[in-house]
Amino acid sequence: MTKSKKSRFHASDLLVWPGMWLLVLGELGSRLSPEWFAWLAPFGLTLALGWLLVALGWAWRIAAFRWLKVVVPAAVLAMTWPSFNRVFSVGDSYFVTEEQPGWGVLTFNVRRLDEFEWLEGDQTRKDMATWLSKRQEEIWCFQEFPADGKRMLSRADFSWRTSGKKLLTWPHGAGPAVATSFKVLGSESWMFDEETSKGRVMQVDLESPDGPIRLFNVHLQSLYFSKEDYQAVEQGPTKEESKRLWGMLMDAYQGRALQAQGLRKRIEDSPYPVVLAGDFNDSPVSYTMRQLEKGRVRDAFRSAPIGLGATHIGTVPGLRIDGLLVDTLFSCSGFRTHDVVLSDHRPVSVQVVK
Repeated sequence: MTKSKKSRFHASDLLVWPGMWLLVLGELGSRLSPEWFAWLAPFGLTLALGWLLVALGWAWRIAAFRWLKVVVPAAVLAMTWPSFNRVFSVGDSYFVTEEQPGWGVLTFNVRRLDEFEWLEGDQTRKDMATWLSKRQEEIWCFQEFPADGKRMLSRADFSWRTSGKKLLTWPHGAGPAVATSFKVLGSESWMFDEETSKGRVMQVDLESPDGPIRLFNVHLQSLYFSKEDYQAVEQGPTKEESKRLWGMLMDAYQGRALQAQGLRKRIEDSPYPVVLAGDFNDSPVSYTMRQLEKGRVRDAFRSAPIGLGATHIGTVPGLRIDGLLVDTLFSCSGFRTHDVVLSDHRPVSVQVVK
């Protein structure tokens, strides 16, 4: 009597192979410029899902004693771990992990201080003023700060004098703003070249306890979806809507890629150590963020506690599109994503340590 051959197929394949594809496409999407392969860019959002699928399939194969079948998934998981760790922190970094004395940086897209009452208007500004009054960071970086934001917060009982901070705002309308207790050595507000689409940068040189630093407070290319566009996504867009929304998505990826290249050159040319803060409008596994981290800065999220550190409050859960990148000459501690709802973004802060 002959033995029947063991089936090559196993139910774990339904997890491993789709996960493998998501990992491959996610890695390619974050390494190849959207200028040439724009359709790959959104797969950066699904890389973490792919990693988890492969991990579950790998564990299932171990439990089923399919030893020869665990080698390839294990190798893939190991190779793609750095990308997964960009999305989900397990607190295992070469950064300083325990909070140490240093100087603090906060970044927060304040969504125009709710002047159009997306939340609760006056009450939101009062809550914002109360929250900021308790903050201890020496540098605050705001995005979408309105032209009369200083007055709006003052009316909400925030005392700029008590805060001890000088406020630098965007010269015309809403944009990036910086409030700091450090001495300002110089500042410059600039926009990217027209071909890179919309994006704003406030560049400020500051005298920190560790010497001069150059701060870049950025707001990179947004999707510019309207309320109706988001409703169409949630309810299921028509063919025409799908085509238009896909085009807007691709334009945004391409715009941010070009902006990241220009910003990286500015960072590399800085005579001082650099801190990069802002609303990047892109996921950690993206061409944009890989370009920015290629140079002299590292993502402070590597010193974060366990979790996703999601910053965007919207229909897609778990997105981290705001952050802080710190010069490799410094270390970081006390990274935190603050669980407050004062905007459609959550603020992020970190301690910078020499």
